Amino acid sequence: MIKVRSREHIKDVERALKSLAECLRDSGYNLSSLTMDDINNDMVGKVFMYLEKKKLAARTFNKLLTYYTSFLKWYAEEYDYPVRNYFERVKRKNLNPRPEAITFKEYTALLEIITPENGIKEYKDGVKPTRNLYRPWLADGFRLALETGRRREEVINMKWNNIQVSDGIPYIIVEDFKVNRIQNRISEEEKKFIHVPITESLIKLLKDLGQEKFNGKDNYILAPEITISRKRVMADILSRGFSHYYKQLNTGRNLTLKCLRKTYITSLDIFMGRGNAKSITGHSDNQVIEDNYIDPIGRVKEARRLKVFPNETEREQEMQEIRTTTKRKVEQKDLEV
Repeated sequence: MIKVRSREHIKDVERALKSLAECLRDSGYNLSSLTMDDINNDMVGKVFMYLEKKKLAARTFNKLLTYYTSFLKWYAEEYDYPVRNYFERVKRKNLNPRPEAITFKEYTALLEIITPENGIKEYKDGVKPTRNLYRPWLADGFRLALETGRRREEVINMKWNNIQVSDGIPYIIVEDFKVNRIQNRISEEEKKFIHVPITESLIKLLKDLGQEKFNGKDNYILAPEITISRKRVMADILSRGFSHYYKQLNTGRNLTLKCLRKTYITSLDIFMGRGNAKSITGHSDNQVIEDNYIDPIGRVKEARRLKVFPNETEREQEMQEIRTTTKRKVEQKDLEV
């Protein structure tokens, strides 16, 4: 009955429930005597106003309400107790995701400024001590994330023996940790794996990372020599490091590590044709990719080569091809008759 959840997800739910408790306490409710039967529209209305005053992003607002809804569902099932789920009735905010890809100019500039000197992070509140986010493997981590389009947990856990070859074509088998956790896929037979194509630029990166030395071995592709916790420490530094260094580019945008995955999927969508990227990314729904990963600017740039009306020479060639194709079809039909 255990459902595997990431440490980050558990902390997120914990913060949400603490926020709910603070809201109820500040609204005059006695938490020591409050029962599930006390939940009603008035209480949920106070929670709604509490969240509104915090001016949360629409996605965060909806996520908190989803956690509260899930909590009541869990309670009702766990204790076989009839509880009306008032949080289900709260209208969620409309989402308008704006996926943004990193440009080539930004990407190359980012890699150039990854130095120990630029890695110093100072916190304005003065509570947290100054820290240096630089790591020797940071730039390689960003490169591997961009060239594979995978999530950070998958990037840091790729191993050299995950590289396979079929009919002379190499690819990397990567476990889809997120889906396996959500769907509680535990055994190897149940787990979902993604086949990541090895492109020309990825071949070069793998060589830079030591493929000649480690190929086929049970070593991590990214920084095999480090001994820190990959799940907690390394993943955190990868995300924080990207945000820290990207901010120094002063682009006016607030990109995160996730933009590398969006950049990859946007390029993949353009290359393979709209709606075909999911065969590589592993998504089950095209709309998920469309809403959350495709940067419309990428399509706009690609569409610049469009010619509404081709020039006369191209138009004549096109018409000649149409006439030739039509003639062949007629001749084939006559032969059949």
